[in-house]
Amino acid sequence: MNRRKRALKALHIEEPDRVPITEMDIDVPHLEALTGKTFTGEVSLQTSVSADRRMEAIKVEIKTECYRKLKFDVITCDLSAPDGWKSVRNPDGTITDEWGRVLIHDSRCKTWFPYRSIFQTPEDFESFSFPDPHAAGRTFGVEYMKKIVGDEMAVAAFIRDPFAHAWEMFTPITFVKWMYAEPRIVRKAIEKLTDFNVEIIKQLADLGVDFIISGGDYSEKKGPMVPVKYFREVVFPGLKKQVEAAHKKGIKFIKHTDGNVHPLVDDLANIVDGLHSLDPSAGVDIGEVKAKYGDKLVLMGNVAVDSLARKSEKEVVEETKECIRRASPGGGHFLTSSNSWYTDAKLENCLAMVKTGRKHGKYPISIFNELY
Repeated sequence: MNRRKRALKALHIEEPDRVPITEMDIDVPHLEALTGKTFTGEVSLQTSVSADRRMEAIKVEIKTECYRKLKFDVITCDLSAPDGWKSVRNPDGTITDEWGRVLIHDSRCKTWFPYRSIFQTPEDFESFSFPDPHAAGRTFGVEYMKKIVGDEMAVAAFIRDPFAHAWEMFTPITFVKWMYAEPRIVRKAIEKLTDFNVEIIKQLADLGVDFIISGGDYSEKKGPMVPVKYFREVVFPGLKKQVEAAHKKGIKFIKHTDGNVHPLVDDLANIVDGLHSLDPSAGVDIGEVKAKYGDKLVLMGNVAVDSLARKSEKEVVEETKECIRRASPGGGHFLTSSNSWYTDAKLENCLAMVKTGRKHGKYPISIFNELY
């Protein structure tokens, strides 16, 4: 079966020939190891840090080569910086992106991470010129990836969840402080980020992406980052708007979040089409989620990234088998790690997960199959 068709069957909670396999992302050191290519440009976890189209095209080409080599069924792509845009270089070696996030470079991971913020007061946000979702070049990377991938793999476009994006813009500490001291500012930020995403989703759908993945965490290991009531009153209305925008264009919407999402799953199951991560390190049992929501939610996960980093290859094989046994019957399951192939993951463990998925993920899968 064609890899894209395999993914689309799973997206509609149907059984393809085997469980589709992918990763939300692969860190640059692993991309280089798997392709033998060296990436010399600048990347961040969320978006491009400059509008260097030549380097961005090289990044897309290297990622595509890697996903082809792994025979993944889905490839993911981020948004791009607008034409002509360059990040602000700060004296301490950090950079400021178009969202006001100050990023610091990790030379080992070869990427930029949020470090601090330009928003020190509510007035800083009020005077901030919000990025334009229709700026020329915003979808450059997605357009280029669609061109070179064609129908070989399903293409999933990343957007940043407004809740997570807001706490990155403000920093988590300021976000929580302003939730209570300046609630209007935080709500306004989430609303403006939601509006931005709605316009982006329309553009992405028109480019022919197969589905949307909304990245950004709602929870940590102990549970949701803020009270569930806040999600219901402030966050989820905007999430519904984004999902509705995707549905109007005929594409699915998957929500990624790490952490213990149990208190939020009932709500999310009535909003989104699927969930990614289902973090086993935070006590999320993908089998339990499958049993309760498998007829309405696509599940993507959930071999623990902790296992990929710390456990033996044999242990990863067994964990992957168990994941397939519990989540794959009936379709609607994509085998992935519980986050991504980050730098600390052992590459041999990552490849063992993929190999095991191909060997044991063939349909029909029965919970009584002898996978051991």
